[in-house]
Amino acid sequence: MDKKTKEEKKLKDEDLFKVVDSTIDSRTYFNLIQIARRLNIEAYFGAISSGKEARIYPAKTIEGKYYAIKIYYTSTAQSKRAIKKYTEGDIRFKDVKISNTKQLINTWARKEYKNLSKMYQAGVRVPRPIMVYENILVMEFIGENGLRAPLLKELGDEEITEGLYEDLISQIHIMVKRALLVHGDLSEYNVMVFNEKCYIIDVSQAISIDHDEALKLLERDIENINNFFESKGINIKPKEEIILSLISGE
Repeated sequence: MDKKTKEEKKLKDEDLFKVVDSTIDSRTYFNLIQIARRLNIEAYFGAISSGKEARIYPAKTIEGKYYAIKIYYTSTAQSKRAIKKYTEGDIRFKDVKISNTKQLINTWARKEYKNLSKMYQAGVRVPRPIMVYENILVMEFIGENGLRAPLLKELGDEEITEGLYEDLISQIHIMVKRALLVHGDLSEYNVMVFNEKCYIIDVSQAISIDHDEALKLLERDIENINNFFESKGINIKPKEEIILSLISGE
């Protein structure tokens, strides 16, 4: 590669990040470039969501398609303890040796990818997983033209309907009965609504229904959803009735 080609390549790589925040470390920067080359991404844009463990950025391909890019960053001690708890209790990762933070975060990213894949294949309405590369998860973008769909929490009261409640409960049924997973942290903050349908997001901590904590976490998930919809004046189903239908053969 001659000097001119190298300079052009460097400029092209730098153009990818014109509006991405400066908190991305050099390793992640390198990983994003590798992903861009694989998926024909021409630009990464500023974060559209930020949480305690990750940020999500829209990315646009040369063809005009958008992806959601979830970048996991170094966690706080409290967050790392939670990650270890959910990862070490997951039989799918029983042979994974975690000796440092980088390995922990990369394992967490793979865990979300696996959970998304299992849910998507079972028919749960989640962002379709595209790929995972170290600490970066690439997913289907839920929204239009780089503008993400709103969270359930962000909807106006008039948009919170019984139909939306029934739709979300049906997605929980598919998740538990077909994907055999419990979300474990479900609330109005990790459900997106697009075209009047619910999409479940943030599934990194989801666990198998065989996990010791599964029933307790499932009950909490249902309580969170019921409390939210009830606060908006929606007639809800009793938690016990929903749980019974999930753990029985119905």
